[in-house]
Amino acid sequence: MAFRHGPEEVQMMVFFDYCRSMAHINPAYALAFHIPNERKASIARRVALKRAGLRKGVPDICVPVPNEKYHALYIEMKIKPNKASTEQMELLRHLNAVGNYAVLCWSSGEAMDILDKYIANKL
Repeated sequence: MAFRHGPEEVQMMVFFDYCRSMAHINPAYALAFHIPNERKASIARRVALKRAGLRKGVPDICVPVPNEKYHALYIEMKIKPNKASTEQMELLRHLNAVGNYAVLCWSSGEAMDILDKYIANKL
């Protein structure tokens, strides 16, 4: 049986392939990483993960590189018809409020465009 990737996961793979391809131009691209917050686990494991700092609503992608205006870039990736949760939207607002650029993107192309603009200080 072949493993199937969901649409959001495929879009994130495209995004990270792009980051790897751009890292020779600007090392900031190589610092982007995925935050795997979507795992399914037993109740006991979820309790342990929560105690260890796992939190609902954390964006999918972090680029921990400051630019001229922001401390870091955070991207929550969604593919329609999926919607961002209340926790996700709330955390994006909080991240923005403390000096980050946190955004919801609907495709890898949109996320790559945001990243390029962020790195070029054009946001």
